[in-house]
Amino acid sequence: MIDLIDVTKSYGKGLPALNHADLHVDKGEFVFVVGSSGSGKSTLIKLLLKEIDSTSGKIIVSGEQLEGMKHRRIPKFRRKIGVVFQDFRLLKDRNVYENVAFAQHVINMPGRVIRRRVPEVLTEVGLAGKYKSMPDELSGGEQQRVAIARALVNRPDILLADEPTGNLDPRTSEEIMGLIEQINKRGTTVLVVTHNKDIVNAMRKRVVMIHDGRIISDEKRGGYLEA
Repeated sequence: MIDLIDVTKSYGKGLPALNHADLHVDKGEFVFVVGSSGSGKSTLIKLLLKEIDSTSGKIIVSGEQLEGMKHRRIPKFRRKIGVVFQDFRLLKDRNVYENVAFAQHVINMPGRVIRRRVPEVLTEVGLAGKYKSMPDELSGGEQQRVAIARALVNRPDILLADEPTGNLDPRTSEEIMGLIEQINKRGTTVLVVTHNKDIVNAMRKRVVMIHDGRIISDEKRGGYLEA
């Protein structure tokens, strides 16, 4: 589902942000990517989303090689990837239903599909009863559930979660990670970038550690070890 083959990304002088990285993620895997601030985690996310191009190497995501991909092809490629961020990024002037439906309007999904699919995904994330609520009426955990629903509504192959519990208390963080784990069990490939050592250590999933742009460890059932 994700292949990085000898990938380097340099922004200029100094150490590369990503340095000869090799990573293979199979369909249906759940992978944590960990490392200190500035280690290269954000660069990895941007490369996978085709927001930036690698300096060298090859990246294949959901069967598509990103090097040389035509600009007009990128929006369609990104439909295969759902993304969840630390700061939720909800539209403040739209209710829960409208926030999730927005992701389908963007790709010109027919109204009948939107009316069926949005309630389905809100039920999946436990927010069926909150579809009329505005974002500022929701708790942080509920806002993140809306963000997850929006990421899932187009049935992506991959869910990328960039510090999804960064603004949440420990109990809510646990609930959100439990939800992401359920999504993974339904078949979606999941990649979670996080600083949260407690969650990584508790869940015992595959853990890839990046340090100074290099992948220094890759443990099938690992924990968060200091580099």
